[in-house]
Amino acid sequence: MSIVYDSILNHISQHSILSEEEKERFCAALTYKKIRRRQYLLQEGNICTRECFVIKGALRQYEVSPNGRENTVQFAFENWWISDWYSTLQAQPSVYNIDALEDTEVFLIEKSQLEELFIEIPALESYFRKIFLKAFVSLQKRILFQQKTAEERYLEFMKCYHWFEQRISQQHIASFLGITRESLSRLKGQQYKNI
Repeated sequence: MSIVYDSILNHISQHSILSEEEKERFCAALTYKKIRRRQYLLQEGNICTRECFVIKGALRQYEVSPNGRENTVQFAFENWWISDWYSTLQAQPSVYNIDALEDTEVFLIEKSQLEELFIEIPALESYFRKIFLKAFVSLQKRILFQQKTAEERYLEFMKCYHWFEQRISQQHIASFLGITRESLSRLKGQQYKNI
């Protein structure tokens, strides 16, 4: 097994056990891709047909509102999966864009191949079921997160994801928090005063 597959196989092994043969079968279905900073992995209006695992780098999933404002839904860093599951499962055009915040390396797997592998490798289906359940829980948390005040959202973000700040622009953090960059600067200033 090539060293490049270590990250994804290690991630799987935290949730499910695959035989060597199953690992080889799974890895054979993966496509390795490099994405340059600001390059799209998915653009609004296209149907998303694959899942994406981040080997190295950072991706951002966002939608653009009718007034042109970007609303960041999620970020994905090393060992995270990202996709537009609604578009993939419903075969509908995506309302999201996914682009690279920095030079990024990913593995892609087509939905059709993944469905075949679920039949062949039950442990892989178990792994993805766990990943999808975690994604569902994250979605529920995200809904609750949006109901909090801007200050509460900022404090929670810094508590849970303080390391994001080193890799993501203030504009994208503000977009994730649902506030303007100026509001983010004010919140940061207030927090520094309280230290």
